[in-house]
Amino acid sequence: MAEYPTTAHGNGHARPSETLTGTPASPGVSIGPVFILDTADFWIDYGQISQDRIEEEVERFDRAVVEVGEDLKVIRGQVEEKLGEEHARILDAHQMMAQDQTLHDATVERIQVYRYHAEYAYRVTVRDVARRFDAIQDPYFRSRKSDLHEVERRVMGKLCHREESFLDQLDYKAIVVAHDMQVADMVHMQSDHVLGIVSEVGGRTSHTAIMARGLEIPCVVGVRNVVESLQPGDMTVVDGTRGLVIINPDAETLERYEQEAGERKVEREGLAGLRDLPAETEDGRQVQLMVNIELPIEAQSGLNNGAEGVGLFRTEYLFLGPSSDPSESEQAEVYRGLAERMAPRPTIIRTLDLGGDKMPYLEPGEAEMNPFLGWRAIRVSLSRPDMFLEQLRAILRASAFGEVQIMFPMIATVEELHQALEVLAQAKTDLREEKVPFNESIPVGAMIEVPSAAILADELARHVDFLSIGTNDLIQYTLAVDRGNDRVAYLFDPYYPSIVRLIKQVVDSGKRHGIPVTVCGEMAGDPACAILLLGMGVDGLSMSTPSLFDVKQAVRSVSFSDAAALAEDVLTLTTRDEIRDRVTRGTVEGTAAFLN
Repeated sequence: MAEYPTTAHGNGHARPSETLTGTPASPGVSIGPVFILDTADFWIDYGQISQDRIEEEVERFDRAVVEVGEDLKVIRGQVEEKLGEEHARILDAHQMMAQDQTLHDATVERIQVYRYHAEYAYRVTVRDVARRFDAIQDPYFRSRKSDLHEVERRVMGKLCHREESFLDQLDYKAIVVAHDMQVADMVHMQSDHVLGIVSEVGGRTSHTAIMARGLEIPCVVGVRNVVESLQPGDMTVVDGTRGLVIINPDAETLERYEQEAGERKVEREGLAGLRDLPAETEDGRQVQLMVNIELPIEAQSGLNNGAEGVGLFRTEYLFLGPSSDPSESEQAEVYRGLAERMAPRPTIIRTLDLGGDKMPYLEPGEAEMNPFLGWRAIRVSLSRPDMFLEQLRAILRASAFGEVQIMFPMIATVEELHQALEVLAQAKTDLREEKVPFNESIPVGAMIEVPSAAILADELARHVDFLSIGTNDLIQYTLAVDRGNDRVAYLFDPYYPSIVRLIKQVVDSGKRHGIPVTVCGEMAGDPACAILLLGMGVDGLSMSTPSLFDVKQAVRSVSFSDAAALAEDVLTLTTRDEIRDRVTRGTVEGTAAFLN
């Protein structure tokens, strides 16, 4: 068993093992001692200042804000140099928050009216805004609250004259644990010293999670009370695949994880030989394997793992600034950069897929009562035609520089598709008149994410160039299950007969109309599900980067005839357990060797 440095606690006896759970944010296993990133709070004077100090206190606050703005410019340059322009854009939101006039005016008012010290006035103002974030139901936008707190930490640091300590001081390999890993923390860290990351806050779409995946560091977020549960030097296992943090594991657990990590390393090294091989069955049937990404920088990792294109580029991060939408030119620059990086491989850009509850410009009283069934995705775009037109123009402009395709999210009716296509036609007309080059025959697709779209797939297929099945939402809406609700999470399962039959119906509709059908939900990245989907006739699978090699190995380990026989068999079954047993145990000859 490997030796790791640890720190003795108390009387020198090892503390008992403890397992904490969180959200798996970046897959993999890491083992090592804990380094706790110190984010101790600031000392604040809650008393009042004298009347003659008000102007001086306002000036002190203004000076702190200016200095923070200057610091963020420097850090933005470091982010861009280390991680690329896409990650650097995160700092743009921080700069806007630091200079936000509403935050500034409310703080100054508290200084002038209540005679608060600047630190206290600013803290009260930020906490008031943070409560509004807490009222938002959607985890994606709620995670943006961490941006607000990073800006707060910087401004408070200036006001309290406290220097920040960053991860560049870490000079040994360790698991980094923090209440919240900030962007600046990620930038300053020596990534070869950081074995894993654990944070108390955040979700899969938080900046911590996105950047950890980009750096391929195992990460678990949303682990309650993890900072107070750990002490520096505690031996810890971070299981970024299952979302587990095991403190002071016993010898058996440690050996098991060491073995798993070692086997996975050997397996990944062996699978790397698949990188340039086609995803082709033993009898010659090919399926296109692509990657889902949230930031353009993630595309390179996909290419390194043999991705044949971007099957889903989520554009939401561009629209999550604190005060305004990105301009057409800003969007076009991002889309063009991604298209050029992926060329000649396809890049499928999904138009804005935000829910009404996570739109930055909503007033508190406009929050959606039920965001999953409300104002979201294509409904938002169609209700804001100017914004939608700008995004489509930007995508079209990028299509002159690579194999760009457009995909509309959560289409539920034929009418919605027609309306979206009308806006696209207007965008093309405008660009022609302006003599701006674009791909006149750019492929356009619709996402099948709700039962109504699956039922209407025959009609939808008449008007698009491809269909893409988003299995995550399809499962959620078909089974009426909120996958974030622990009480009904057991129902969120791809093996229900209703799900596989709807998928087959969509695939058959695509075949009848001669257009490809792909899958971009979690099912696509599961090797067993991938074989089932292949057997049902799916043309392409788009998944997270870490799944590419496993799925390619699965595809190359079976014959299409066996996969088709498996699918035919599954479609006759009537319960989830029967389907799961049939698929995962590989009862069809040819799939058993891999699936078992």
